[in-house]
Amino acid sequence: MIDEYDFYEEAEDYEEYTPDHYFEEAQEEIKGLYEENRESVFYLRQLQVKLEKKYFHWVTNNALLGLIKIGYLKDYRIEREKGTSTRYFIHHSNRYAVRAIRRIEEVINEYSQDNITRGCGYRAEDLFCKALSLHGFQPVGEKIKEYNGKRWTKTGHDLDFIFVKDRVEYGCEIKNTLGYIDKEELDIKIEMCAYFNVVPLFIMRYAPKSYNHLIYTNGGFALIFETQIYELGQVELVNKIKEIIGLPVICTKGIPDGIIDRFSNWHNKIVAKRK
Repeated sequence: MIDEYDFYEEAEDYEEYTPDHYFEEAQEEIKGLYEENRESVFYLRQLQVKLEKKYFHWVTNNALLGLIKIGYLKDYRIEREKGTSTRYFIHHSNRYAVRAIRRIEEVINEYSQDNITRGCGYRAEDLFCKALSLHGFQPVGEKIKEYNGKRWTKTGHDLDFIFVKDRVEYGCEIKNTLGYIDKEELDIKIEMCAYFNVVPLFIMRYAPKSYNHLIYTNGGFALIFETQIYELGQVELVNKIKEIIGLPVICTKGIPDGIIDRFSNWHNKIVAKRK
């Protein structure tokens, strides 16, 4: 379901945590980036993605807020027509950040166009459907609100796909976004899978370990692919994003076998246990 692709959404509300060693480590990591070059300009999502292998997105957010409070960083917000905004963070000594911000803004404005975001969503769905099919996982339904004789009416949500292999049915969600899947949506989709009696399969660019653990404890699998996928015709834009912003993005003709193999191997173990 392609309706929440937050490629440029920055106006997230995170609970502000009491500082702890994890929080403080994140602050020191961020300081290190600025000490390398005090004229550096970063925006919220960019830093969250840059540091996500070490820190949850909400930890990076709160570490940045802490650095603003102590005066180490200054912030500059660009408001957008859709009620969202991009929040930039600069070193307190940096007086000439406007040019760098404008350069980044040009790229953000380009990749946040509706046709680009929708295209990214559809491209990831097409590629993963093809890759899964080649590994024997056959799609038997799309935008699922009714399955196995049951209809989901509790919310307006649906499941992206149903895949079947070896009589194992998977309720699949594909998220090709820089940000995490919304926690409420994650909970609902897991509940939907239980209602339809299918195994949860979440294919996501990235997610916190706590989300992945929740999927696993509900009998499902979280397949993480890390690099955001763009349409083949967006090579020039992808190169700009890499060069100017440094985000993990790619134009690709297919999903590497190694990514699908992680899920396929897990599936084989499930099938073996059922015999």
